[in-house]
Amino acid sequence: MAEQDRIYFAQRAAEEQELASAASDPEVAKAHREMQRAYLERASVGERPAATSDIVG
Repeated sequence: MAEQDRIYFAQRAAEEQELASAASDPEVAKAHREMQRAYLERASVGERPAATSDIVG
């Protein structure tokens, strides 16, 4: 993953954290925290490979 992409995902995670802190609705705050975790994961390890089913050949 390009360094620019990692920076973008880290910035989005920070924005989601701010939105979660500012949210008055607990469900909205929870959604922002979930998005924050997803962006942090992308920033730190990149995109996860797609899950594949067992292939019998």
